[in-house]
Amino acid sequence: MLVYLFAIFALASARPSPPIGHPRFLGNTQSNRIVGGSESVDGQFPWQVSMQQFGRHFCGGSLIDATHVMCAAHCEITSGVTANLGAIDYRSPDQTIAQKQFIPHPSYNSATFDYDYAVIVLVSAATLNSKVDVIKLAEQGKEYSGMASTSGWGYTTQFVQSTPYMMQYTDIPLVSQSNCQSAWGSVITITNRIQCAGGDRQVSSCMGDSGGPLTVQDNGETILIGAVSWVQSNCSPNYPGGYAKISAERSWIDAQLLN
Repeated sequence: MLVYLFAIFALASARPSPPIGHPRFLGNTQSNRIVGGSESVDGQFPWQVSMQQFGRHFCGGSLIDATHVMCAAHCEITSGVTANLGAIDYRSPDQTIAQKQFIPHPSYNSATFDYDYAVIVLVSAATLNSKVDVIKLAEQGKEYSGMASTSGWGYTTQFVQSTPYMMQYTDIPLVSQSNCQSAWGSVITITNRIQCAGGDRQVSSCMGDSGGPLTVQDNGETILIGAVSWVQSNCSPNYPGGYAKISAERSWIDAQLLN
């Protein structure tokens, strides 16, 4: 999912293209991926989920309790969907559990990419072990800075549409709302529900990573602060990507855990 992009791809002086679209059905793979990273190992990201339709990966997610997965609203597919847990190779998960319900945020706007949150309810509880575990959610209203991590099975090169079987990961710098807005100008409005990251000309999320985790280390704990939402149209690492900011809608997320 992650592949370093060299200076030849730098477009710092050019106006950014609009963010890419998102998958609404299998075969439309315009979701986010990771470009510029490393292959993960067993147990490294036990909360990582591969959302699959009829055995084919289309979005990522994060296990936030035994029966719920944090995802992105643009990943909505309602039939034949399973959550595949504890996998490095997404074809060989530790557990496969069917999706019972997909709950997108009621304010999700596909035109502006705002409120790109979804909670997936599983038909049965995951068995927690060394390969499958839950991740702690960011607190309501909390802000983060510095470096974060992201992982998934998205495309590993900027211009070649090829999804890896093995989970990839990378570290990526967080970007403030104001700096992200400056980078994008009038192309997109960066609301306080969007956590930006990247733009360091090295790594980026891209097709296939959508819905997957953006995490930080905080006092020795791994915290989920975002769900992969959108990136520049050819996944250029020169511009920050957008992640659905968990701390902005933590109260809504918590309410869905009652389902």
